Amino acid sequence: MDFPQNIANIKSVTFGTGFVSSQSRYSATLPANPFAFPQSRVIAAVMMKIGDDRVAVKEEIHEGNLLQVNSKANEDSIFNYVYRRLDVISESMKEIIVTGDETDARFVNLVSIMKYDLLFREFMVDVYHERVRDRSPLMDYDIMSFFERKGREDENVASWRYVTVFKLRRLYARILFEAGFIKSSSGTREICTPYISRDTKELLMKEGYEEYIIATLGSS
Repeated sequence: MDFPQNIANIKSVTFGTGFVSSQSRYSATLPANPFAFPQSRVIAAVMMKIGDDRVAVKEEIHEGNLLQVNSKANEDSIFNYVYRRLDVISESMKEIIVTGDETDARFVNLVSIMKYDLLFREFMVDVYHERVRDRSPLMDYDIMSFFERKGREDENVASWRYVTVFKLRRLYARILFEAGFIKSSSGTREICTPYISRDTKELLMKEGYEEYIIATLGSS
């Protein structure tokens, strides 16, 4: 694929159970630490405490330096990304992220990324689920082939620079590693399936996330 300078977006599609991402377009933009689990717990806790008013939540985060960053720019970048994906999940899911068992909390945090980011969710459904089913490692080839297929489907994806796709490959692996779904973020990434409590799975099933559970855990 030929990747020029501009990072493009394309229109979203629905699949499976018909969930639509909070984003209406594919996005090639992710922060350096997209899983952001500690930050997600902090921001979710503030949202549960004072409500979903973005300005009020951001003000409390900033005044208390709750994200413990050394610059306003970094704080804004982390807050904006995490707040947007937490804003599309239920209070019950936020509560698991804040107070739940860490394995369950990390899983729900992963689900929030899948809900928010359409492209990542399609990767999980199309690629990761296949590796879970086959019980085979997730390789660089699997990830890059996913983007190549997207490029053949739409000329805008094909217009992404190689460096953009390379970055997304690295960040997707990092998300899965920090979520506890692969044993290494590089090289031969052996799949591992953490134990998720019945209560958490039942809550997610009740809220309509069966497809997400199957894509990540192999079954509901």
